[in-house]
Amino acid sequence: MKYSVIIFLTGSLFFYGTAVGQNQPRQQPFGNWVMYFGDNKINSKFGIHSEFQMRNYFIPNTVHQTLARVGVNYYISPVSMVTGGYGLIYTTPSSKEGITTIEHRIWEQLILRHRTYNIFLEHRYRLEQRFVRNISEDEYIFDNRIRYRLQALFPLYNFSPYLRHYFISSYNELFMNLGRELSGQFFDRNRLYVAVGYQLSPKFNLQFGYLNQVISLPNFAKPDVNHNFQMSVVYNMDDLTGLFTSK
Repeated sequence: MKYSVIIFLTGSLFFYGTAVGQNQPRQQPFGNWVMYFGDNKINSKFGIHSEFQMRNYFIPNTVHQTLARVGVNYYISPVSMVTGGYGLIYTTPSSKEGITTIEHRIWEQLILRHRTYNIFLEHRYRLEQRFVRNISEDEYIFDNRIRYRLQALFPLYNFSPYLRHYFISSYNELFMNLGRELSGQFFDRNRLYVAVGYQLSPKFNLQFGYLNQVISLPNFAKPDVNHNFQMSVVYNMDDLTGLFTSK
């Protein structure tokens, strides 16, 4: 597992450097993402995943993207689960030359969690089937995309982890196109995130952070670089508190 982390970080740096190095990136307006995530267990094996996100630009002050996603979780073990679901994404352009799109997205994912000393790591592997339509046209474009996210959580507590405490959360996520219909390139985007969170209870936490996103554009145009402030609310009716038990 240690070597897979090193390989992933090295690969992310390679794709990031290739995308940015080929052309001078275009700096997009600062934005803010407001997000809700929830994983609610039905029983010991099944649960419901839900999330809602609004992604805005400060200048101009407009909603750039709205995302709603639902899924069914199957808990393989206390530290692993698979999910399948559906997402609806409505995107408006950040400039006059852009287009407005509606996307229907089917997705499947595998999550694996483990602990290294006082650091809690999560590996998320996601496959997406994307049906994207320009609202001025009737035809949908279909493409597949694969994503891998490595997330690290650093709890900042001294005594019992079940008490209220702060934590640091960080992740890097690499997006790769399996087809060439949407962007024409294998590398789609990379997201780098760091945040400070507060665990109000084993089921509920708030996070405030920064996200840097590099997006590869079609026809090898200059990549977009986005800087975003993020606020997220995470509420799990029955989350995996066993991960925070000292061993």
